[in-house]
Amino acid sequence: MPTLQSNKKGSSPHSLEARVRTTFATARTESAKLVEEVDAHINSAQTLLARMKEQRETNRSDLSVRLQADEEKIHVLCAAYSPLFDDVVHQRIQSVDTMKAIAHASDVETRKSRKRLMEKAKIRLDDARERHKLAMDASELVKHYKALVLAL
Repeated sequence: MPTLQSNKKGSSPHSLEARVRTTFATARTESAKLVEEVDAHINSAQTLLARMKEQRETNRSDLSVRLQADEEKIHVLCAAYSPLFDDVVHQRIQSVDTMKAIAHASDVETRKSRKRLMEKAKIRLDDARERHKLAMDASELVKHYKALVLAL
C-alpha cells in the first residue's frame, strides 16, 4: 500500500485529496482482487472435498461388495473342505495321543532301567565290600600266621 509522503512545500488540499482518493481506489481494487482469489480458493477446496466424499463413498461401497464376496468364498471353501478339516483334526488328536502314550511308556521304561541299574550297582558294591573284607581278614590271618611262625 502506498504511503503518503508529507511534502510541506507543495501541499495543497486538492493534491492531498487526490492522493487519498487514489490510495483508496488502489486499496479497493486490491481488496476486491483478494476477495476474488479467496473465493476461488474456497470454491476449489469445496470441489476437492466433494470429490473426496464421492470417492470415499465409492470406495466404501466397493469394499462392502468385496467383503461380502470374500465372505461367500470363505463359506464355500469351508463347506467344501469341512470333511478334510475334520479328518485332519481327528488324525492330529490321534497322533498327539499316540505320542503321549509313547512318552509315558518311555518314562516307565526309563524308571525301570534306572532301578535295575541301581540294584546292579548296589550288588557290585556289596561284592566289592565283601572282597575287601575277605582281603583284610586274609591279611590279618597272614600276619597272625607269621607271628606264630616267628614265635616257634
